Amino acid sequence: MVKGFRAYHACAFAAGLMLFNTIAVKAADDAKTCIKESGDAAIEACSRAIASKRYNGHALGHLYLSRGVERRAKENYDEALADFADAIKADKKYADAYFNRCSVFNFKKDYDSAITECSQAIKLGPSADAASAGNEKLGKDVAMSDYFAERGFAYFRKDDLVHAFVDLDNAIRLNPNNGRALKTRGLAYQAKGDSRAEADLASAKLLGE
Repeated sequence: MVKGFRAYHACAFAAGLMLFNTIAVKAADDAKTCIKESGDAAIEACSRAIASKRYNGHALGHLYLSRGVERRAKENYDEALADFADAIKADKKYADAYFNRCSVFNFKKDYDSAITECSQAIKLGPSADAASAGNEKLGKDVAMSDYFAERGFAYFRKDDLVHAFVDLDNAIRLNPNNGRALKTRGLAYQAKGDSRAEADLASAKLLGE
């Protein structure tokens, strides 16, 4: 009887372990799809990976960030902001989450909030996974350039050209091919009646802005 009882529990343990491993593999697949894919498939995979409760800290933050980016692309801005906020709850030093909130606030024309969020992103600096351009320093410079460009845009929209030029100059110094920064600086020069506007706007146009 005891022998049978032990055998039963051994089988139950093996079945449980197999189920656990299956769930773990599925969660890992969902996390990969969440980060690498786009659209509804990515959003659904992100949601499943988050719901699995197998992730915490920066890894969880990355899932929320990825879902937020996809929701922003679908113009679900409030849901995107909520996801970026959850990414920050998971990792309070996640600069890209602050940056993405800054970007959405700029779109919503809430420039004061945009400046607050981008300032925090600049203060923290890009995380390791922001280095996506092959060379780590290059990747981080490009990310930081985007942070400055987005805050510079908010200052420009507030007619604070002094702070706008500082940020936009920094953005272009870090990444001379930052089309958004070049376009915004060109518009800022134009607002001042400065002839340098033409060169910046032409360069921005060549870069697709």
